[in-house]
Amino acid sequence: MDMRQGNDVLGVMLTFAMAVSVPAWGTELKIGVVEPQKILDGTKSGKKIKDSLAEYVKVRQKLIDQEEEDLKKMEEDLVKQGAVLSPEAKKEKEEVFRRRMVDYQRKVQQLNQEVQAKKKEVLDEFNKTIEQIVRSIADKEQITLVVEKSNNGSGSVIIYSHPSLDLTERVIKELDAKGAK
Repeated sequence: MDMRQGNDVLGVMLTFAMAVSVPAWGTELKIGVVEPQKILDGTKSGKKIKDSLAEYVKVRQKLIDQEEEDLKKMEEDLVKQGAVLSPEAKKEKEEVFRRRMVDYQRKVQQLNQEVQAKKKEVLDEFNKTIEQIVRSIADKEQITLVVEKSNNGSGSVIIYSHPSLDLTERVIKELDAKGAK
């Protein structure tokens, strides 16, 4: 069992334990369900975030593509000139090519890290907003527990929930209304 499965099992056990123990406290357990990916896909602000991230990635990908094109040209030139170059000149050009390749790989790694950091930053902020709206809805409706449902195969602990428990559309409407203000 990997760590994710262990966390999923723990989550199910905690949810079950709460469901069993809360009625003993004399309060009614009300559960709500939200799908964050559906909220990201279904809101104006979520679409803006996705478009913004796509543009951010596109700009960086252009830099990588240009560098890759330059390296291919450099390699082709090296192959074409290889037979006519002196051994020293060939060795020098190969060394320059290797250094450029290492720089390219470093740049790709750095740009990928930048993209991941930007994605995390933007999505963390979006998730905070979602959490505020979910808390507001839960307070109004006296919902005791709100759980996340995922349809992306990431190991969500919810296999099924009745549609009446789903708060996703309400969150989408409130988030869009909040964005319109």
